[in-house]
Amino acid sequence: MDDHTMLEYIHETKTACTGIIEKSGKLCGKFADNFAQKKYKRIILVASGTSNNACITAKYFMEKMLKIPVTPMTAYSFAHYENVLDKDDLIVAVTQEGESTNTIDCLKGANELKIDNYVVTEDLNNTCTQIAQHKVTIDCGREFVGPKTKGYTSTVLTLYMMAVEAAKVTGGIDEEAYAGYKTRAAATVDNLDTVIERTEAWFEVNKDDLVKCECCYILGYGANVGTATEGALKSLETVRYTFMAFEVEEFLHGPLASVKPDVYTIIVAPRSYGYERANELYKVISSQNQHAYSIGEQDGADSEKVLNGGFINDEDFSTLEYCVPLQLFAYLLYTAKGIDLNIRNYPRTHGLLPTKANPVRK
Repeated sequence: MDDHTMLEYIHETKTACTGIIEKSGKLCGKFADNFAQKKYKRIILVASGTSNNACITAKYFMEKMLKIPVTPMTAYSFAHYENVLDKDDLIVAVTQEGESTNTIDCLKGANELKIDNYVVTEDLNNTCTQIAQHKVTIDCGREFVGPKTKGYTSTVLTLYMMAVEAAKVTGGIDEEAYAGYKTRAAATVDNLDTVIERTEAWFEVNKDDLVKCECCYILGYGANVGTATEGALKSLETVRYTFMAFEVEEFLHGPLASVKPDVYTIIVAPRSYGYERANELYKVISSQNQHAYSIGEQDGADSEKVLNGGFINDEDFSTLEYCVPLQLFAYLLYTAKGIDLNIRNYPRTHGLLPTKANPVRK
């Protein structure tokens, strides 16, 4: 029986992320120097599961810093279907444990095509590090539970810091801007204790209703579409009922019609572009459905279902704080429902369709 819990790792996130910011030059310096020497036309981020959601989240900030297209792609699709590749592409494989079979195939394929590649991973002694040309460490330590939390946030932050360090070396940002980005990221991370405390209180107030949740849409916009997608995955892995993520505008193009009285919605609502539409959506849903929730304040909506997490709402780094309430929500909801994660649904699939080359063991 594994004694570790998701909650333990959620509480470790602040310390891990603070260290990544402080050591970003050491962790990402070689990547930055290499990026400055090459004239890459595109970065392709390949990953699976939680790592893929981190790539989706990191895309816009990386493009902002590096001034080239950044394309997230599932590892399986890249390994077996992608046909349009160029010698000036850079493949960045992202995998916390470094044992994903599809990500291994991606790196092998990149090497065969002689395309520059990196692996971004927590452990520098895994299968992917033996194949990749270059490595960047996700310096967060192991997570001995299936649903990753600390690793997700640390992966997003590592990709951000790779971009910041490379932008400094290439001259895309000056020293003052460089220091500013790191200071702002650190301020967001330093606020995570407050976010955790307020989320736990929010869940407790709404627990009697939330524990009945068996179908939920989690909605986001901008970079927080990735936050919503990862939040849905965490609940799918733990609560094991129907959770789906949509970008707010895509939700309006069809899925909204399926919100019946017993369907829950959670809107991830940072104060950034897209907030006004999300605010109107929250108000109109909550006026017709008693299971409408929000992570982030909603103007004109005075409700205990709205989580005022004391968020910093940084333009670039809100993703680092808005993911935490969804991680906590998944943990608190599955424990409130009394779900045993050691009991697998469809247990035979694990042996017949392996996804790890060498599963990480305690």
